[in-house]
Amino acid sequence: MRRHRIRRFFPSAAVLFLPLAACSDSLAPLVSGQPYVLSAVNGQPLPFALPGSLSPPPMIVEGSVTILNDSMAQRHERSVRTIVNSTGDSVPLVGDWTYVGIYQQLPGQIVLRYFTWTPGQSGPLAPVETLFVSARGLTLREVGFAAPLDSLVRLFCVPTAAC
Repeated sequence: MRRHRIRRFFPSAAVLFLPLAACSDSLAPLVSGQPYVLSAVNGQPLPFALPGSLSPPPMIVEGSVTILNDSMAQRHERSVRTIVNSTGDSVPLVGDWTYVGIYQQLPGQIVLRYFTWTPGQSGPLAPVETLFVSARGLTLREVGFAAPLDSLVRLFCVPTAAC
């Protein structure tokens, strides 16, 4: 009788615990106080040329996500577009922004809601962003771009590891 209980329990236990083992990367703890550094956009290292009709295009040159405490985080990004003025000089136009918001940690992700987000302002495309958590760091996928790109996928690396 006792053997049957163990046999019946084993498949049930496997069904319960196997998904947790497979998702162990998504259960990685968040590192507070140190920035998760933007290391790649769409699999390419920085600088990354943003899609659009501007020539030359703006380039993402740095970025980060910092978990400030158990409820607040900030996202920062800098882009540079170098133009040539009427005298022939190269002039860098720098776009630099930082947004702070509250976050909610869910299994495998954090949902970040910005306090002062305004449409059309430089910064995140939306007032709420979902970042996926893994052992490597945080991944953000932004959608709504014109062809040929339909999205930008940013990888923010864990402060203590190289990506």
